[in-house]
Amino acid sequence: MNPFFRIRVLGVFTGLLCGAIACGGSEGSYLVDGGGRSLYYFGKDLPSSGSNAAVSNCSGGCAAAWPIFHAAGSAVQGISAGDVGEITRPDGSKQTTYRGWPLYFFAGDVKAGDVNGEGVDDVWFVMHDQQYSVALMSNAAGQEPKLYLSSGEGRSLYYFFRDTQGTASTAPVSACASATCLASWLIFHAGETVIPSSLAQADFTVRGRGVNNAWDTLDPTAL
Repeated sequence: MNPFFRIRVLGVFTGLLCGAIACGGSEGSYLVDGGGRSLYYFGKDLPSSGSNAAVSNCSGGCAAAWPIFHAAGSAVQGISAGDVGEITRPDGSKQTTYRGWPLYFFAGDVKAGDVNGEGVDDVWFVMHDQQYSVALMSNAAGQEPKLYLSSGEGRSLYYFFRDTQGTASTAPVSACASATCLASWLIFHAGETVIPSSLAQADFTVRGRGVNNAWDTLDPTAL
């Protein structure tokens, strides 16, 4: 390993590491530091958006279990340096971001290649080099839904009560088809499905409540 590279990508070519996170296609490629330690994102963080900097919601005991990652320089391998950024935490320390998400180590990873933090509490996941098409995020304690789906950029995803759910033999039907509806509720389309390991296709079936009894965030636990 070349320690010069402060962030690099482990790909599907490394069978043992790839298999440890149930790899398949792009799911087997994730970020590590120059020493091979896995890097994670936290579902309770807020990624950067426009002029708004990313917000880390991991401090105190959380930061002891999930130490922050900071690369003193921008040397990277296998990813674009333009996707790497930096935030200043409330205590003045620096933390590196990737595609807007703050990056962390997991204290439970004792050697290079460990991914013991993958899926912890359904909010900690290795950071793939290819952007997640759907991410799993979490509200603060006491706020519902506890878990919800977002785009890879952290924008909340919703479903419409008036839509018709698809079945094995029939396609789903969107009830949001007018220009007025679509102006407020933009459709979401993911070209490729890159999702956290705790999500499966069945996780995208949900019930709930919401705005005007018609709209709600997608809660993957409300099946």
